Amino acid sequence: MDESSQSVRILAFSDLHGGGFMEASALIDRHRPDWIVTCGDMLPDFQQRPPNSRLRAQQEYWRDHRDLFIREGAITTMIVGNHELPGFRFPGMNSLPPGFEDRVVKLERIPREFGPFSFVHGLPEDELAEDLQDQLRLRPEPHIYLSHAPPYGSCDRTGMGDHIGHRPLFHHLQDRDWPQALVLCGHVHRSFGTEEIGNTTIVNMATGYALIEWEQGDSQVLEMARMVEHGNFWDSP
Repeated sequence: MDESSQSVRILAFSDLHGGGFMEASALIDRHRPDWIVTCGDMLPDFQQRPPNSRLRAQQEYWRDHRDLFIREGAITTMIVGNHELPGFRFPGMNSLPPGFEDRVVKLERIPREFGPFSFVHGLPEDELAEDLQDQLRLRPEPHIYLSHAPPYGSCDRTGMGDHIGHRPLFHHLQDRDWPQALVLCGHVHRSFGTEEIGNTTIVNMATGYALIEWEQGDSQVLEMARMVEHGNFWDSP
């Protein structure tokens, strides 16, 4: 499998928060994707535990469940979200499909500010921009963006009407005149769905999954659905 192949079938998940893992495994067996992607916030928070044991609980939970997202003949790529605690590691899930190593950007951090709130593990906009630019120096013309947060203004509106997306990613895509590219993201539960801007396809799988056919740069969403409840404080109407 490489970028010049006729097609690559991608099965992507985000924001399951520890739920729906058996259903996710069944979807993998049913669709037999070439590439399995998780875009962050896959793990429970374990907020009932003391702070010094929460990270260990996440590591143990993923150790016990990670095989549900691994299949022979497929590449599995994981990025983290704001609910994976600092220091969380996922050995063996950093690889990319052959031919995509120089064409994929991974953006795991989110904007710090959210209206009157702020995300504990978020970054100020200048640091988000620096993270993006560091990757673009190595991959100046990405074809696929794996980002926990959507680009600002697309699939990023909360139930309270705020846009909370990744501004540097938006500016980068706009500067490229919305190229033929695929953005896989999550984070904003209320904005589950897809959007096309120019030649860019944005897919927010928060609380669910999306099945995408990638063919010579063209992306077609074949199927997507929620898998877990999506309500939380920033999703309220």
